[in-house]
Amino acid sequence: APAALALDKSEVKEGWHTSFDLYLSAQEAYDMKAANPEDALLIDVRTRAEIQFVGFADIADANIPIQIFSDEWKLKQDGVHGSYRKLHNFDFVQAVDNLIASKNKDKRVAIIVMCASGSRSPLAADELYAADYRRVYFQVEGFEGIKAKQGPDQGKRVVNGWKNRGLAWSYRLPDEKMYFNFAPSGQP
Repeated sequence: APAALALDKSEVKEGWHTSFDLYLSAQEAYDMKAANPEDALLIDVRTRAEIQFVGFADIADANIPIQIFSDEWKLKQDGVHGSYRKLHNFDFVQAVDNLIASKNKDKRVAIIVMCASGSRSPLAADELYAADYRRVYFQVEGFEGIKAKQGPDQGKRVVNGWKNRGLAWSYRLPDEKMYFNFAPSGQP
């Protein structure tokens, strides 16, 4: 993507900076992928449960989760609410390697990573950096966007994001784009 289309590092939370320093809004990620579908791969790094119940970007090339849900419950600081703990997917880089091989590409291909809100994509980008990938863009708004800090939608993911910008998505999950096609272990 031309530098003029990419977000400046100063517009990205410091904790979300990546080794590549390549940042895109949801619209910029869509435009980059749609303009030259074969020149960039869009990888959704959310869990399989998230894409199943929240939806999947139509032009994404694959779902390869950077983390997977465990059965372990993690209580939040309020002592009332919690969530299932997410564990690192140690097969992530190998699965991306498998994806790029299936597309007859190499580690120089542009890759765009997207998660729910932007918090996991930097982990994915930095893992790919460590594995000698050359151009990994971080779609900073995520698929769902970030939570509103105030107002009637406080706490809901209604700020920015793929879905909130009205970009193409569906609940229908294309078989050929699902993780089991790229997972080294062949797990469904």
